[in-house]
Amino acid sequence: LLIALVRAPWRALIAGTDRMRALGVSVAILPLLWSMSPPLPGGVHLHLLGMTTVTLVFGWQLALLAGLLAGGVLVFVGNWALPAWPLNYLLTVAVPVLVSAAILGAANRLRRTNLFVYMLGVGFFGSMIALGASLWLGSILLGTDLDHALVLLILFPEGFVNGAVVSSLAVFAPQLLRTYDDVRYLGRGL
Repeated sequence: LLIALVRAPWRALIAGTDRMRALGVSVAILPLLWSMSPPLPGGVHLHLLGMTTVTLVFGWQLALLAGLLAGGVLVFVGNWALPAWPLNYLLTVAVPVLVSAAILGAANRLRRTNLFVYMLGVGFFGSMIALGASLWLGSILLGTDLDHALVLLILFPEGFVNGAVVSSLAVFAPQLLRTYDDVRYLGRGL
């Protein structure tokens, strides 16, 4: 978090009121998204994360900080217990953000990229991999066995929601996506 705080693109965030509004919307929507979680046997809750979209919109640094603020909202309203906040933050924010950033980095290293690599590869499949990594680490740390059918049932909606939002933003508001580049993905400047 300290590295994210120091390396965050504060000037770019402050310079654009659209980006500030988007950050506020993210901090408001994430707690709602995380609150919609059905309880499973063993006290485990599965929910959509949405952190791949936040990572692609703001970059990994601000995504970690937005997730911290959203987690603080859930602690304040009583949905997350204060002692469980570090573990919830790790599994709900840190792991998905870092996995999404790594997938974006790998996609950017490809010799040939296009818009579908960004939208489908990073937005759709990247979010599924990020959630899978979070579930895997959570099952190890908590000592629980997750039902593979339940994991598959939650992976596709995560990919669909993130892929749809990232695709919509890439088409209608690419200026909001910090990690999007017209030259890289479309081959020309617009």
